[in-house]
Amino acid sequence: MILLLEKVVTVTNSSMNWRKGIQMAAYKVITLPLAEEDIADQTDYIAFDLKSPETAINMVRGFRKIINSLSTFPQSHELDEDEELAKYGIRKTYYKNYKIFFLIDEHEKIVYILRVFHMRVDSKAKILKMFRE
Repeated sequence: MILLLEKVVTVTNSSMNWRKGIQMAAYKVITLPLAEEDIADQTDYIAFDLKSPETAINMVRGFRKIINSLSTFPQSHELDEDEELAKYGIRKTYYKNYKIFFLIDEHEKIVYILRVFHMRVDSKAKILKMFRE
């Protein structure tokens, strides 16, 4: 068993060596005011209406962790399945039952967090409204 564990550790260590000498471009992540509002609305509902402030605090932490993780390899997240949203380059990632919609500005190396919606919300019109105003 120890021998097997040593082999796994060796494989893990050697697979991590590929990163040495490679510079990873870090993206700046900017959460737009509407997305901040979305997060506040979701967590306020849980904290005050459902009377679960601890859950709300954990949700905020979870949202921030996922959002901050977009600073590296944001392209690894899929374009939205809706063709019209995908046409604008809108991508998504998930936290629990929520979709976090974002855009990548490759030239400036910035990720813009557009909106955060529960999966049951019909979000397409709300997101497209941002581009049509």
